[in-house]
Amino acid sequence: MAGAYSVTELFKRFENVCFKLVRSTEDQITKNLLEGGINTRPANSNGVWCPLLLPAIMLIYCWTDQVSMLYKLTAFISLGLLTYSLLFVLFLSTSHVVVTDSVYGGCLASSLIATLAMFAGLKQGLLFSLSITLLSTILFASLLRYSLTEFHKTFTIGEAMIVCQSVVLFVMMAFTKFFFSISDGDEEMDFVNNIVYTVLSTVGLIVAVLYHLNDSQRNLKVLSYILLSAVAFVLLILHTLLGNNSIEKILNYVFYQGNRSRIFTFWLILVLVAVCALMFRTKLAIKATTVTRKTFHILASLVFMSGILLDIHLMYLAAGVGLAILVFVEALRKSRIEPISSALQSAFVVYCDEKDCGSFAMTPIYLYTGLACPLLLVPSESYLDRLSGVLSVGVGDTAASWFGSNYGFHKWPDSNRSLEGTLFNILSQIGTVYMLTLFGLLNEADSVSRTCFSALICSLVEARTSQVDNLVLPLVMLLAYRAV
Repeated sequence: MAGAYSVTELFKRFENVCFKLVRSTEDQITKNLLEGGINTRPANSNGVWCPLLLPAIMLIYCWTDQVSMLYKLTAFISLGLLTYSLLFVLFLSTSHVVVTDSVYGGCLASSLIATLAMFAGLKQGLLFSLSITLLSTILFASLLRYSLTEFHKTFTIGEAMIVCQSVVLFVMMAFTKFFFSISDGDEEMDFVNNIVYTVLSTVGLIVAVLYHLNDSQRNLKVLSYILLSAVAFVLLILHTLLGNNSIEKILNYVFYQGNRSRIFTFWLILVLVAVCALMFRTKLAIKATTVTRKTFHILASLVFMSGILLDIHLMYLAAGVGLAILVFVEALRKSRIEPISSALQSAFVVYCDEKDCGSFAMTPIYLYTGLACPLLLVPSESYLDRLSGVLSVGVGDTAASWFGSNYGFHKWPDSNRSLEGTLFNILSQIGTVYMLTLFGLLNEADSVSRTCFSALICSLVEARTSQVDNLVLPLVMLLAYRAV
């Protein structure tokens, strides 16, 4: 025990020395947030380092891999968002005005940096570069301010930045693709993207309509009208994008090519198991423990692991549609349409995490997006990189939770997480990659050695961060993979 104590104390001293300036900034930001009446999610830190992750990953891929023009444009847009995020943190460390008032001074400066990079590096027109980067930065600033002021106790600063960055980049990627006819050069991916963008945009419209319903309209009859209109909208858009027999083309793509029917059946079985477990536990009204919730991590990870290794395009399609369904279900829970909302709320009460104390159930959405984000972020054929979400959240975090709960006796400083859990986190990720390599499912050079380094970094972040693991760990893991 003495040895473990000395290790944790040594790490704490090292941490204090390295992050002294960050901690000072964090303390000042927390003070300013309180003065401005901004209620962020309760946490030990604001996560001001989080906005570095997403832009860093995309820019590194642009530097190291052959990527499409669409990916490059999105990466350079992220540079503008990163610049604004850093300015936002700087301004917030001096005053809460940047959150409480409509201040857009940093938008122009941030967009100019991205504009010059896009103009010089990608040889794009100056007007086009300025227009798209300025629009992205203003949208990001508005969305960030709205999420912090309207959705109390839902995000930390860092979490809000990652979420807003993701939303803006996804929207701008779709906007650029469709309105400027910039493709990623993959016909099959274009087919899948058309379906995913159509479904997600439709769900976005449904959420907007549900939000603006008055109390007298919140009933099943109105909901049925909304859903019928949504189906008609989807059919119209798909017919426009995919041509005649669009539904037949989609069914043929999903069920009648290769082994996709078997993969889909496997996924369906896992989904049914998850739904049955959810309904059974909800009926018992017994609060789920952390270890119990990790069961869903395993089921979701099996879906994504099988899809990534066996059929990446089908997995991308399923991930997009699944995200739309998840957002739609959460919108129904908050819609106050009975009896649907009450039933969903009952399940939420049983399975909610202590971090789900805000306006929305963000933890399951973070889990899903954490598993799925490498599908969008990884432009190469690296299966190991695409498995970063599965390894960090589905395998490592789950293993750390179970082992730490049962055998974790030596705690990290100022934390309820254990050294034993962190060690098992590392070993479980390495063991998973080794087994995949052993059975021929993963054939990449140095996959085990790369995972040793990446799992170590990811596990240390998991042990020390107060941000939601499902959101930040996949990005940390992916960034660590890019470093080796």
